[in-house]
Amino acid sequence: MVEYQRSCNASIYFTVDLEDFSYDLCRSLGSSRIPSLRNRSLHKSYLNIIELLTSNNQYGSKITFFCTGVMADRYPELIRLIAKHGHEVACHGNFHDDINGMTPKEVLKSLQKAKEKLSEVSQTEVKGFRAPRFSVDKYDFERLEAISRVFKYDSSLHFSSDTEFTAWKNECPINLVEFPVPIQKIISSNFMVKTGGSYLKLFPAYIVRKAIWKSIESGVTPIVYLHPYDIFYGFDMLARWSELEGVPLRWYWYLRQIQWGAAFNWSQKQKLHSIFAEFKSLGRLDNRLAENQSNN
Repeated sequence: MVEYQRSCNASIYFTVDLEDFSYDLCRSLGSSRIPSLRNRSLHKSYLNIIELLTSNNQYGSKITFFCTGVMADRYPELIRLIAKHGHEVACHGNFHDDINGMTPKEVLKSLQKAKEKLSEVSQTEVKGFRAPRFSVDKYDFERLEAISRVFKYDSSLHFSSDTEFTAWKNECPINLVEFPVPIQKIISSNFMVKTGGSYLKLFPAYIVRKAIWKSIESGVTPIVYLHPYDIFYGFDMLARWSELEGVPLRWYWYLRQIQWGAAFNWSQKQKLHSIFAEFKSLGRLDNRLAENQSNN
């Protein structure tokens, strides 16, 4: 029975959290310097992602890019290119800040600003949101309500099964369409794996593929996520020594960023090739809105 499910439902949504790593890191650490633009590196990473789709028989597949408002400020040409190529421009916050560190009013104001900038630059309707670092609790209904006032759907929460997701929906008092990124127990009850990001970088691909299959078998549509620096093999997206001026523990953060922005990047393409050899991309997340409305 499991093999039948796999042959019929081997599909995923592929998404990118598009952010400016060096800018976000320096800002969060209180650097006195504004990092230089990383136009070449971000553009190259975008082309790597498109090449990944086309080289794995995902021809014509359009995907969703969750972009920060800072990207619209610093890299408007790239945002316009993404929209021109038919991909969805969604929102990843204004700055790459944890929204649970903001009041609901601050969340609302920040998201309205980010949506306005991304909509203006892309000349498209920005419908979806994903919190930076998935930084919103599924029972934080105040902040989820703020999100629902700005966007038509959210993709910030984690669920392991359709049963768990349905139970949450029955408790949620907000009219919010949620497209969760699944999280699964793999190997042991203490080993939780999300479908993408650092989990794909740090662990063998079969671990993430197993989490994808477990999600399908549990009734949660898999959403795989990636960052631009994950698929760019090089250190240009990291903050330079001079850009960390004034940061306490400067040496520590200069080295620590390698873990997030550069470690095991060389292995990402092959891992993603293995995923696309097994799963078909379902396209843009906003296309699910019509399906969600028909089911309701």
